[in-house]
Amino acid sequence: MLPNTIRKVITVVLFASLIFASPIKAIAQPIPINPFGVSYFQPKFGLNLGTFFNGEDFLFDFGLGLEELGYDFSINFNGSFRPYYKTVYFKESDKMYWQIEEKVVQFSLDLEKRFYFLEFVNSSKLGLYGILKVGYFYGTYKGLSKNRNQNFGITPGGGLSWQFSKMARLSAGYLYFNQNPYADPHTVNLKLSLYINNQD
Repeated sequence: MLPNTIRKVITVVLFASLIFASPIKAIAQPIPINPFGVSYFQPKFGLNLGTFFNGEDFLFDFGLGLEELGYDFSINFNGSFRPYYKTVYFKESDKMYWQIEEKVVQFSLDLEKRFYFLEFVNSSKLGLYGILKVGYFYGTYKGLSKNRNQNFGITPGGGLSWQFSKMARLSAGYLYFNQNPYADPHTVNLKLSLYINNQD
């Protein structure tokens, strides 16, 4: 019940942000642009919040770092965590399993590159992105003194990116989160990014 409630809250918050931050005219008069074109160096301090989830798992994802708007790349330090305990099963032998309550956390360095191919009349842009999360994952378990699930990993992903204003971007895509052996690695990734010191 808790994961479903959290998913609904996240969906409503992201949708409301999209509606209020983006004017209606953003959907009119698209102009094709070169997805490999670059501008001048425009570094900004960025804050991002999001989630990645599937039918078996759900994690919050928060981060901060560099948002480069001229060359369309980001370097962020992120923390991801499951906000509730989930029941998992450890196999000790062919006939013996442990039923354990698990909570997971990951700290990662996120590298993202965007390729915009459409620009709209209010300078909002639509395109594709690729992301690589390089980080350390670990699980904590009720009733166990030693954490069993700890590893470094690389998590690739990609999808659609919409910079819908001069101070915000919304991303929706796929993330291959294979660090946790007790959950399906194929997840949906939703993220809202804000540019804190944008003076334009």
